[in-house]
Amino acid sequence: MAIRVTPGIPSTPASRLRADEARRLLEDELTRVRAQAESWRNGLAALLALLTSVGVVKGPDQVHTLTGWSRGAVGLLLLTGLLLSAAGAFWAMRAAFGLPRRRVAESSLEELLTRQRLSVRRAVTDLRRAIVAGFTALAVVAAGVGLTWYGSRADKAGFRVVDTRGTVLCGPLVRWDAKKGVRVRVQGVERNVPMPRVASAKPVKSCP
Repeated sequence: MAIRVTPGIPSTPASRLRADEARRLLEDELTRVRAQAESWRNGLAALLALLTSVGVVKGPDQVHTLTGWSRGAVGLLLLTGLLLSAAGAFWAMRAAFGLPRRRVAESSLEELLTRQRLSVRRAVTDLRRAIVAGFTALAVVAAGVGLTWYGSRADKAGFRVVDTRGTVLCGPLVRWDAKKGVRVRVQGVERNVPMPRVASAKPVKSCP
């Protein structure tokens, strides 16, 4: 059976322009995806740094006053946020720069194009994972910081000591000794008042 080959539809300036544009987009696709991944990486890193810096400013003082379950929840949330941030940073860097590997000469143009398309797909997948991980980490860290501010706190009941000079100390009672005096913890610092200087001392429901 004879095979007849006939000419196709003749090209037009518009079709040639579209073909050139499509080829250019395919050639630059990996470069554009990696540039986007690098920008997303920098943006997510800046947001995480801003949020964690807010938590570091008041975090330790606030965590010290939380109850046991609240402390555990804050620690778990911050650890989860740290792991998600590390995973997102890895995916973003892999999408932006790829992994180091030994370069092998392609045996054909088809193999070259196939590897290029696979690289683009991997970069897009890694970029999406990085975005999801980054924003999830932001939400988790924000929840941890919010819990340090508004979580349930231990009872502020303490001991109020007034010395003969009128100085008032209020905080948890550390020691009551007739010889060594009364020792209370005020804002994390232990203060001792000798017994001869104690004008009054009594437990209170809360300290200011």
